[in-house]
Amino acid sequence: MTGLLTSIQAALGLSHTPIPFTSSGALPSAFAVTDLACASIAAAGQAVSELLQQHTGRLPNLEVDRRLASFWFATSIRPVGWSVPPLWDPVAGDYATQDGWIRLHTNAPHHRAAAESVLGTCADRAAMASKVAQWAKTDLEQAVVDAGGCAAEMRSWAQWQAHPQGLAVNAEPLIQFSAGSGQHAKPWKGSVAQPLAGIKVLDLTRVLAGPVASRFLAGLGADVLRIDPPTWNEPGVVPEVTLGKRCARLDLHNNDDRAVFESLLKDADIVLHGYRADALEKLGYGVAEREKLAPGLIDVCLNAYG
Repeated sequence: MTGLLTSIQAALGLSHTPIPFTSSGALPSAFAVTDLACASIAAAGQAVSELLQQHTGRLPNLEVDRRLASFWFATSIRPVGWSVPPLWDPVAGDYATQDGWIRLHTNAPHHRAAAESVLGTCADRAAMASKVAQWAKTDLEQAVVDAGGCAAEMRSWAQWQAHPQGLAVNAEPLIQFSAGSGQHAKPWKGSVAQPLAGIKVLDLTRVLAGPVASRFLAGLGADVLRIDPPTWNEPGVVPEVTLGKRCARLDLHNNDDRAVFESLLKDADIVLHGYRADALEKLGYGVAEREKLAPGLIDVCLNAYG
């Protein structure tokens, strides 16, 4: 965990300050999820502490509880008198192919439609499994992606390290910065209780990394507005990804909605987006256009699915 924290601190330009971790235990996973949760929360907490020191002259003490960090990375919702809808579409998940395994992501209706355009309509997992079994995993991954869907051949660690995408990811920095104009710097309006009060965040993210980041900002007092297209619906995750935020829907193919979006963008301090790499460009809101509309905007992008 210390190595993870040190890497994140270095990538963010934070000092290599030791941060104590309390409690014990870990989420069940093949990956070090709890270690990542703790390191991420520690680095974010350190940044907030340094912000408060900058404005108040006092550096707050910081420690991370492994148990609470694990809960926060699992679920923050405990329904009372109601139930969270199923997290996954009925046919989403891992399937055996002729030569290995593949993961099909079908939560979004257009992702399921893309998979079924390749495999045929599937009423349940059994039907999907029988059709997937007739394919080689690499061929099926490419076919679903070409159809606009979301699929990933399951590879060993060594296979991933040798894959062009794995090599590309390894060659990139953990966090890539580019300098902005900074001309819209505003006076700090926060407090110890809400250090990000007065900060306006435009949240254009889906599931799950982006919404968790903007949820964290909302928890520190930022004013977060989440924008979704009219047709977006993943009821199993809505309670988690909208916590602490205002929500609205805009169709960026509609001129009136585009005008509203542009006014929101101009008024924002931070925009977070996690769409496919060329999605905003195709809508006419590429990097150059965003900089022109909102000089000094803090523009954060995460392309989590490659």
